[in-house]
Amino acid sequence: MIAAKEATRYFEKEFATPASYVFFSHGRLELLGNHTDHNHGLCLVSSVDLGVTAAVNKREDGIIRVSSEGYRPFTFEIGQKRKAPASTTVALIQGITELMQEAGYKVGGFDCAMKSDIPSGSGISSSACVESLFVKILSYLYNDDKVPPLEMAKLGQRAENEYFGKPSGLLDQVGTSYGGVAFLDFLDPKNPTISPVEFALPLDVILVSTPSSHAGLNDLYAAIPQDMYSVAKALGGTTLRDIKKQEFLAQVGNPNLQVSEIAKLRATHYYDENDRVIQGYEAVKGGNTLAFLQAVKGSAFSMQHYLFNTMIPGQYRNSPQEAVDFASPYLPNGACRVMGGGFAGSILCFSKPEETPGFLAHMKKGYGEKAVHQVRILPDGPTVLDVRE
Repeated sequence: MIAAKEATRYFEKEFATPASYVFFSHGRLELLGNHTDHNHGLCLVSSVDLGVTAAVNKREDGIIRVSSEGYRPFTFEIGQKRKAPASTTVALIQGITELMQEAGYKVGGFDCAMKSDIPSGSGISSSACVESLFVKILSYLYNDDKVPPLEMAKLGQRAENEYFGKPSGLLDQVGTSYGGVAFLDFLDPKNPTISPVEFALPLDVILVSTPSSHAGLNDLYAAIPQDMYSVAKALGGTTLRDIKKQEFLAQVGNPNLQVSEIAKLRATHYYDENDRVIQGYEAVKGGNTLAFLQAVKGSAFSMQHYLFNTMIPGQYRNSPQEAVDFASPYLPNGACRVMGGGFAGSILCFSKPEETPGFLAHMKKGYGEKAVHQVRILPDGPTVLDVRE
C-alpha cells in the first residue's frame, strides 16, 4: 500500500493545492476456484494490500480531473453526451457516474491523483480496483458513504462490461469491494451468494510474478469455458452447474459422449475445484490450516494435470508452472498454486512464518526483488485514510 503522504505529495504536484481526503482501493487474490465462475461454480477470493492510493479534493462544478502516475491526465464533465473511448479510465469514470445516477445515487466533481503499487501482469485486477475506488469516492463525498459492497461490485462490473468494453463476471469486483475472504456461489451469476469471513490462519502470503505475458492468449483462455460448456451440452445442460457431479461421473467414461478427452478432464477439474473451495472456506472459518493448504495443493495439481493452464503448451521456461516447481521445495509446510487465468502471470504462495525468510530469499534469487511480494489480506474493503499518514 502506498502511504497517504506519498499520494498527497503527488496531488499537490499535480493540482498545486493540498488534498482533503485520501482513499485506498485494494486489489484481489484468487485463493481457490480457478475457472469455475464462468460455469456458475464456487470461488474463494480475498483482498490484498496492493492497490491504488488516491488523494482527492471535492469540486462543486461537476468536473472530474484525474492524474494517474505514469499515464496522461484527463478531465471529464459529468453528463457529457459523447461516449468515452473503450479500454480507458475515462470510460470507467463515465460508466460509474452514469450507472450511479441510474441507481439513484448522487454524483459530483472531484480532483484525484492516483498512485498504484499493483505489479504489472500480476492478476490482481487493477481495473476492478479502480472501479471500486471511483465508487468509493463518490459514495463518501456525495452519498454519506452508503453504497454497500455488493452494489459497489455490480456498478464496477457494469462499467467494465458496458463502457470499458471488457467482458467479466463479478469475481474481480467482489474481491475489490469486500475485505477479508469472500466465499462466492455463482449459481445466479448476476446475484451471487457472498459469504465474507476473516482470514486468521497462521500463514504468510507471497505473490510471485513470472516473466511471462498474457498477450495473445485469448484463444487459450476461451477454450477452457468452451470445453466445459461442451460437456454440459452433451449431458443436457448449458453450464456444468446444471449437471450434478454424480451424473457427470457416471457418463465421463462413456466413449459415446461426443466431447474431447481434454474437455472431460477440464470438467473433472471444475467439479473437484468446487469441492476444494468449500473445503478452503470451511478451513478458513474453522482455523484449520492443514485443510486449507491441502485444498491449495489439490488445486495446483488439478490445474496442471486436468485444466492444463499452468503454462503455454510447450513453453515451460518462465511459465507459472516453472515458478510453482521452483517454489514448492522451499514450502515444506506450505503450498502454492497458479493464480488467475493461467498460462502466464503470477503464483500465490502460503508459507509458515518461520519458513518465510528462507522462502523469500530463494524466490528473490530466482525471480528478482521486484517480482516477489509478501502481502497481507486486509480486513476491510476500500477505505478512507488519514491524510497525515
